[in-house]
Amino acid sequence: MHVLYIKIYHQELCATEGITICDEAEFKSLLAQVVAKASIGHWKTATRKLKQLDKRKSAENPVPIEAYETVLEACAIDRLNGARASEPARKILEDMSERGYAIPEDLANSCVKNSLGDGPGATHDDCGGIDVALAMVAAIESSPGGDKILTDETYGKLTTALAKDGAVNEAIGMLRTMVVEKYFSPSLSVFADVAKAATLSDKDDTQQGEDALQVLTFIKASGYELDSIAAIEPGRDILASGVIAAEKMDNLALGLRLLTAANKADGCAPDSGDALVATSSSAAQRACTLIHKRAITKACEDSNWKLAVKLLELMPKRGLMPATSVWRNVLQTCCKNEKSKKATAILLDWVSR
Repeated sequence: MHVLYIKIYHQELCATEGITICDEAEFKSLLAQVVAKASIGHWKTATRKLKQLDKRKSAENPVPIEAYETVLEACAIDRLNGARASEPARKILEDMSERGYAIPEDLANSCVKNSLGDGPGATHDDCGGIDVALAMVAAIESSPGGDKILTDETYGKLTTALAKDGAVNEAIGMLRTMVVEKYFSPSLSVFADVAKAATLSDKDDTQQGEDALQVLTFIKASGYELDSIAAIEPGRDILASGVIAAEKMDNLALGLRLLTAANKADGCAPDSGDALVATSSSAAQRACTLIHKRAITKACEDSNWKLAVKLLELMPKRGLMPATSVWRNVLQTCCKNEKSKKATAILLDWVSR
């Protein structure tokens, strides 16, 4: 009888007052369930209960940071549970930022990187993707101290995803943020991905070239030396993109300068760096061939037989095949300048090839 009376009195108190013992008890019970489910890795149930808990929060009973962190940890397990937990993780990051909670550095970087996959739009089995990652970055950067917790690796992976998705302007903007604002030195593979995307975009040749050259500017600003990057494949890819851009812009001097830089790199034996760059792709080979041909034509027009001969001799060394018109042009220039020995040597070399 006394128990029944107490229960009835308790229900009346809950119904007539604002924040009551009943509400607080329910909040604490739900909070305990959130932590319990998250602790055993049940991220779906934990995120649903966290959402219910958020609806029951008040000034006296805010959702504690520990609840968000525990659920976020559950979501982050196994690469965001195969990216399936990307959206819940994004929402938690946004809620933490909105409430002024600091986000743990390891969780922040893990969530952004693992929301990116190899599918369309950088998704993984239709989950996650670039848009989700960008939303996460925005939430993290707006949280207390969040502008300093994302690493160059995290930004680099997002930049590569943007480049491969064809978002060249956004990828270049991300490079600018990394190099100019955060003083990062991204890996050469990140620069290579953006430079390649720039030369393959649907923009006109001039704009493609300008975008690729902008990437080269950021590379130099990051502390890399163009004369040494050809020692590794990403570096050669960068120089190849630069040569392709130079050909599109008809900047012969730049194209030849990049090949000279590649030739100076150590560690490319038995081949030379410029040969590896020139033959790295059909597009690079075509661009290099056109640059040499145009440069030789200009040298011949200026009666600069020494430069014409030097460029002609470089072509086979770089894996490039001079056209018959190029051989004839250089031979005629040598004859006009009364360089009979050099003309004879060129003729013999031409015949032997």
